[in-house]
Amino acid sequence: MDILLLITLLTIKHAFADLFLQTLHYSNNKNQYISTAHRHYAEHGVLTLIICLFFASPMMAVAVALFDYVCHWHIDFAKDRLLKKINVQRGTKQFFKIQAFDQMLHYLTYAAITFILMLQ
Repeated sequence: MDILLLITLLTIKHAFADLFLQTLHYSNNKNQYISTAHRHYAEHGVLTLIICLFFASPMMAVAVALFDYVCHWHIDFAKDRLLKKINVQRGTKQFFKIQAFDQMLHYLTYAAITFILMLQ
């Protein structure tokens, strides 16, 4: 039951950070490796830390929060670089296909976090 609760909370966290918090400070420079978009990636990491503290030791919670931060950074960076490289405009059919793949990678990150915490 804890596993289902963890994956549910991480999914809700993702929607909150990506669809609510990000609108407060949207950064359109995610195609730069180091940019103001790190605020967005850090929000994901911090929220993952808070959730995982209820399911793991503080050290393990920090480790998976850093994992989430790094994964979110690189998934978003790669997506924006791809969009720019193949000249895809936001809101197009091709954009939403790429966006779907982006979201799948984020959900797989949460599956990996859940799996990691199950092993401890």
